[in-house]
Amino acid sequence: MDHGRFAFCASTGRTATMFLATTLNSLDGVLGLHEGHEPGDSPQARLPLINLQNGKAWHDTSFAEATVARLRNDATLSAANARLLVDVAFYNAPLLWPLSEQHPDAALFVIFRRCEGFVRSATIVSGEDMQPAGWPGRSKPLTDREKFIALGRLRPKPGSGDDALWADWSAIQRNIWLWHHVNSHLLGILGSLERCHALYFEDLAAAPAKFWNRLLKPLGILSTANLNHCVERSSGKLNQRPSYQIGPIGTWNEWERDLYEQLAHPLEKRLYDRNA
Repeated sequence: MDHGRFAFCASTGRTATMFLATTLNSLDGVLGLHEGHEPGDSPQARLPLINLQNGKAWHDTSFAEATVARLRNDATLSAANARLLVDVAFYNAPLLWPLSEQHPDAALFVIFRRCEGFVRSATIVSGEDMQPAGWPGRSKPLTDREKFIALGRLRPKPGSGDDALWADWSAIQRNIWLWHHVNSHLLGILGSLERCHALYFEDLAAAPAKFWNRLLKPLGILSTANLNHCVERSSGKLNQRPSYQIGPIGTWNEWERDLYEQLAHPLEKRLYDRNA
């Protein structure tokens, strides 16, 4: 091969993505990127940013294909000069189809997390959120960084039924909607592409060997040394919020719990039956 091998991970949220990229980047012969950046004290951009493109890519297939052709093409990825490049990114979710089509040899992964955990960690109620995966409360003042990240976040199509409800929804309701639509999309890809593999966020703590086997084997880098290294790092998992500002599902209001039962619960059962 003239260039290295490529792999792409897409996730509902960001809680695990930095940790995965950092851990993979610590393995010999692997360049692990988080949203195009090599992790470290001063993250280094190794791929062009795709944040601004993602909001449109969700609703415009042609635009998503053009974005991959322009910003994630063979030449751009090869310029990172890695034997194995793995980009772990929230923003890969709407691009996974065109990534699979334009990079037919690349390994693909989707990372699922239960809705309640995602919603509780997706945003913070007060203070600047350096890595918001989801929608903040309507009345929260946002910093320029938070506004920029929001430009690539999925929201209802203008004029749709969900769009009519959007203005009145709480952060919890918006993030339930976000979880449902992103995971529905990822599940569709998983069921259609044999080289797409499922990973589960909860396994990082509950069954780390299972998690890392499922990731390292398709990458072609499964060894006793690599597995032990990754499992050991999982015991002190990075990038975990010290506490949640949003309470557990029992503290959500009636409308929030109703939306969870309507959208999230049935899909969650389908997702996690696969991991049984």
